[in-house]
Amino acid sequence: MPSSAPSTLSKLTRIALAASIAASGAVAVTAFTTTTAHAATTSTVGGQISRSEVISRAQYWFNQAQNPALSYSWYASFPDSSGRYYRKDCSGYVSMAWHLGYSADTRAIEDSETYEIPRSELRAGDVLNSYRDHVLLFEKWDDAAHTRFSYYAFGSTPVKHATNKSINDAQFDSHPNSDYKALRYKHIVEDVTTAPSALPAGTLVKSPNGSTVKVIINGAGVPVTGADVAADGYDLSKVVTVDDGAFNALPTVPPPGTVVHDQGGGNSRYVVIGNAALTISGSDWTADGYDKRPDLGVPTSWLQGAVASTPSTGLVVMDQSGADNSRYVIINGSAVPIGAPEWTADGYDKQTLMGVPTDWLRNAAARQLAPGTVVMNQSGTDNSRYVMVDGAALPISAAEWQNTDYSLRPLMGVPGTWLNTAATKSPSSGTVVMDQTGTDNSRYVMINGTAVPINATEWTADGYNTRPLLGVPGAWLNTAAHKPVPDGTLIKGQAGADSSVYVMVNGSALPLTGTEYATTYGNRSVLGVPEAWQAAQAARPLANGTVIKNADNTDSSIYVMAGGKAVPLTPADFTGYGYDQAPLRAVPGTWEQQAAAKSAPSNGTLLQSSDSTTVWQVVAGGSKKAAAPGSYNPADVVKVPTALTAGLPTVTA
Repeated sequence: MPSSAPSTLSKLTRIALAASIAASGAVAVTAFTTTTAHAATTSTVGGQISRSEVISRAQYWFNQAQNPALSYSWYASFPDSSGRYYRKDCSGYVSMAWHLGYSADTRAIEDSETYEIPRSELRAGDVLNSYRDHVLLFEKWDDAAHTRFSYYAFGSTPVKHATNKSINDAQFDSHPNSDYKALRYKHIVEDVTTAPSALPAGTLVKSPNGSTVKVIINGAGVPVTGADVAADGYDLSKVVTVDDGAFNALPTVPPPGTVVHDQGGGNSRYVVIGNAALTISGSDWTADGYDKRPDLGVPTSWLQGAVASTPSTGLVVMDQSGADNSRYVIINGSAVPIGAPEWTADGYDKQTLMGVPTDWLRNAAARQLAPGTVVMNQSGTDNSRYVMVDGAALPISAAEWQNTDYSLRPLMGVPGTWLNTAATKSPSSGTVVMDQTGTDNSRYVMINGTAVPINATEWTADGYNTRPLLGVPGAWLNTAAHKPVPDGTLIKGQAGADSSVYVMVNGSALPLTGTEYATTYGNRSVLGVPEAWQAAQAARPLANGTVIKNADNTDSSIYVMAGGKAVPLTPADFTGYGYDQAPLRAVPGTWEQQAAAKSAPSNGTLLQSSDSTTVWQVVAGGSKKAAAPGSYNPADVVKVPTALTAGLPTVTA
């Protein structure tokens, strides 16, 4: 607009014209009030433009002062350096300097192209605009106190460059100071040589072509959600506009080792490792040296997600304190130890080693790999595959690899030493399993390494249906289902209807008295088992040839089981028959006494004594008959003292 007042009619006419132009070509003002930063390259019409380019374009017309064609006019135009024409008045001059696609007037400049800023924040390329009369292009402050400044203006011929003007002058370029507002072009960007990632931590940034806001944290742009703005106290009047490419290129996760806290408040501190934020305990804060690092506030929404995440699989970590030199590899959120030979042999030494909080590492090392995780030896020297179930690595056969979904799951390389140990384990007692193929619907509960069958009634009556049901390789399950429960395991019915406690001995369940449970067996933990299976084990006689002794050590006698009878052995028998090479199994004293008191082994038991080569078969409830050669399996013959066979009547028929 000209500095001299035009007629009211001509001014309104020009305002209407400007409004028409603005309506057809102006971009809607962004919802954010922003501070701008990071220079763009050479501008395009209506696009981003750096502050230095704005001033350079303004100087182009200023340097044409002697050109008679560049005389002030509300109706005529003059080209910029590339030949695009703009109106030759104050607002046309600013439009040219900003590289707009049209010649705005002072009203369109305020309504469509800018947002208001405090005068103290004026920088090169901003304007002081009088809505109906005039506009000045701000060049720079001439003093540190921001009281004196320089500007360009085209209110009359020629273009003017005013310097060292007081911001408190009564008038600017013949118009009242109070009429002017400080405005910033919404597509202007700063002239800086560094990327937005180098901006100070806590700087809010956005792209001019989107509403997403990020906060700079150690070079990363962490997203700020709408919910974070008020809760975390982010001031959107301080948002910095950066060019699209740089904004989109910002990593969204701070670099590893960055210490953060919730910008919204709270005393918890975290360290960023991968995509996760790991909790720093009170003791680790100083012991691990985290208190020496900058502590940066991050958006609440982002932090909640990062805390719920785990470091990426394959990440190699160690205790940040340095007190423990052990190395670990992260596998699905668990920290798996790396043996010294594997450190180099498996290539872990080639990866970045990251320090993590001591307490977090301790917990991660104790955490089992998630059920269903498929693993193999990282070294590649063994092609065997395993599936993790409750801390145990269960082998997957070649057929199962192809016929189940195991081959579709991510295959994780793990240290061989750790894998060898995990392969010796079984899922913990109480774990409920089934064949992974789904071809067999039978359910089992793990009892000290043995898969014990659960019948349909027990599935719900005993509450097994409320536990996680884990698929396991069928071949492994078949083996586990035929394995005897280890000696010394105490069991009782899972339903709790019967309080009787039994001890497993060589595949049989032997009853305990209350006193024996409390004294001899020291109130050990008792495992609940399906009642039908328990009844079958309790009904099964202790296997022939089992060598036993009293568990409470009150009786030093040693016995061998023969047809349900506990037959006493002399020291000579114990060694002479080779029983000293067999496992000596502890049994409840009461049960032992009852078994020893039986008058004879059960019918069909095969016996042999040292005094004869004859193999005797117990018949008729306590008599003996010579077994015909070839009619029996020698492995079924129990060697017993002569006194037992001699005491059994002989029958011939």
